Amino acid sequence: MGPSGGAIGRPEQQLNGAPARAWYVVQTKRHREMVAQRFLEEKGIGSYLPRVIQWPRPVVGSEIGPMFPSYLFVCALLPDEFARVMWTPGVKAFVSFGGWPSALGAEVVDYLRSQEAPDGLIRCGQGLAQKNEVRIVAGPFRGLTAIVEQRLPARERVRVLMDILQRQTPVELPEKWVRLA
Repeated sequence: MGPSGGAIGRPEQQLNGAPARAWYVVQTKRHREMVAQRFLEEKGIGSYLPRVIQWPRPVVGSEIGPMFPSYLFVCALLPDEFARVMWTPGVKAFVSFGGWPSALGAEVVDYLRSQEAPDGLIRCGQGLAQKNEVRIVAGPFRGLTAIVEQRLPARERVRVLMDILQRQTPVELPEKWVRLA
């Protein structure tokens, strides 16, 4: 897989013998995903930038960031709109295989959109619910299992019940230290 700024070959999809719009991935300049998206929209070219809440929160910048840093999904009619996309500020290159941009199935973008909350953000790591059994993957209790008692999202921690000395003991751990068993 590699970005390609060169000429493209055949379009990936055909509709009644004519090229059809398809989803492609473009590589953007660093931290310019939203800039590229805005300019593509001004040109009438559809795009999609899945966004997530970053954890741990970065020291500098917003806690909301792209799910795939330096990449953007573009719905374009190739080869007709190739140059318009390539000459968009913030765009570096199409992600290509075998010398031409490879189309994605629309179901990829549909799936990502289906994971968005009403505020447009994809919430990762929300799978831990009360009474789920989890495996501890880091820290002093690594390798043990526990039961989730409560998520503490404001502190990015989870309170679990562990069997210690034949009784259930509540223990708070960083959420990134546990995985569903």
